[in-house]
Amino acid sequence: MTYLPMMLRVTLLPCLYLPSLYILQVVANQFSPHLFPPTGPYFEGWYMRLLDVQSGQSIGLLFGHVLPKTKTNVTSPLVAASILYSEGCSMCKLMSYNGFFNRSQMSITVNGSPVTKDPDDISPAVFEWSTGKNISFNVKENRTQFSFQTDSAIFRGEISSPIPWGPKGKGPEGWLEHLPLPLHWFVYSLRSKVKWYELSVPHLGLQVTGKNAVAHMEKNWGKSFPPAWIWAQGITPNSNISLSLSGGIVTDVITVTAYLIGYRNPAKQLTLDYTPVDSKVESSHDGCVGSVNLTAIGLVHTLHIHISSDPRAFSDCLYGPETTGFRQACVESYSATADIMVLKDGRLIDKQHISHYALEFGGKYVCNEKCST
Repeated sequence: MTYLPMMLRVTLLPCLYLPSLYILQVVANQFSPHLFPPTGPYFEGWYMRLLDVQSGQSIGLLFGHVLPKTKTNVTSPLVAASILYSEGCSMCKLMSYNGFFNRSQMSITVNGSPVTKDPDDISPAVFEWSTGKNISFNVKENRTQFSFQTDSAIFRGEISSPIPWGPKGKGPEGWLEHLPLPLHWFVYSLRSKVKWYELSVPHLGLQVTGKNAVAHMEKNWGKSFPPAWIWAQGITPNSNISLSLSGGIVTDVITVTAYLIGYRNPAKQLTLDYTPVDSKVESSHDGCVGSVNLTAIGLVHTLHIHISSDPRAFSDCLYGPETTGFRQACVESYSATADIMVLKDGRLIDKQHISHYALEFGGKYVCNEKCST
């Protein structure tokens, strides 16, 4: 779901030609915990999606915490973790197994110490988020270990070094991440190799294990999820082609619709980023049909995107952070497909199809706004 799963995300960066597979020695980023403000509303959430290369099965993990709006009668959980699972077929419904916790159970440390400052674009991510012995997400520079146990599911594993969005801590927002926006989105890794994983849902007799998988990892932070959003992510594991995007209605001083998009094709040396500052995005979507159409027009390249999923593959309403805590806010499918065309000077230079794609509708973009009530 991304948080952004979830997630807001503001929008598109200039189209750039950059070297194909860049693996940095120091992966600086905004993935580490931010320092909470003295008063809310404020939230911080992480999201990971694992795709098994052979079976097409997907497992998602989202977790985070909310500092509620001041003088608010808090009735929603402030700390949440969800394990998501899809068998991978075109009509396979994404299932969710949730856990909720008290703020007193949560612990966040950076290099073993309490959080005292915001992350920077120099230091690598080294932190641990936990709610006791059953929940732990431990990040080091070259590996991530996680162990999550809710009332009905257990998900554990280890992931290798991240493949970053861009050099020197660059994320989807570019320099926009330093502005006081209502919501931020950062992608930590486009396609890390999974060393091992295991998922079990005891009451269903479900046991899934594997080693041949890739993982996408990201983070959101800010005041709250937006009134309406779309998030999507996918990769072709063999060729490392990836497309990640997020956008929707951004409300703060003014209300605008904005998107952030990143497309990577290492074989063709395409690293295309789009933000609202230097690109134009035309969009149409239908949460009831399960489809999204986007045209991103940059300085050099134009990107056409069509994403669709069988409506039966979407989850029930998943939890997202709002000003009073976690509430059901969005639906997601791990069985979507994405068709992509890249044009340069009006000439088609790349055409791709990505299966087992993730697609999320949030807030007012959900079919009949069913998660908004």
